[in-house]
Amino acid sequence: MSIRATIALGAAACLAILAVPAAAQDRIDGTYRDSGGYVEITVAPCGSARCGTISRIIRNKPGEPDRDVHNDDPSLRDRPILGIRLLSNLRWDDGAWRGSVYNPEDGNTYRTEVRRRADGSLEVKGCVTLFCRTRVWPRS
Repeated sequence: MSIRATIALGAAACLAILAVPAAAQDRIDGTYRDSGGYVEITVAPCGSARCGTISRIIRNKPGEPDRDVHNDDPSLRDRPILGIRLLSNLRWDDGAWRGSVYNPEDGNTYRTEVRRRADGSLEVKGCVTLFCRTRVWPRS
């Protein structure tokens, strides 16, 4: 094999290795339903990261208003649930998207890891210190 062929083969192998993480990063973009089936969340680029925003209310949660009433910040408690950013600053790191997740049910923001499952759904894990809770958001 010539030196040129060896270099070309090596360059192609490097590009193939680098392309795998890039492809994995793009696979979470899309629309999902929360685990209760109450809202749709659209995951899309936001700057150099990914974010997930409530893009549609499918049905109202029993006993809950359509406002962010549990937010720790009193000035945000009157904002509509529609349009709230649940996933923020997701960046690809070591096999998962890592950032933060806002939970309007308790008004808190948690560290998160987001992974795409084989069936196309998202596995969203929110953590405080050592305690984590995982939810699965099916594709909408």
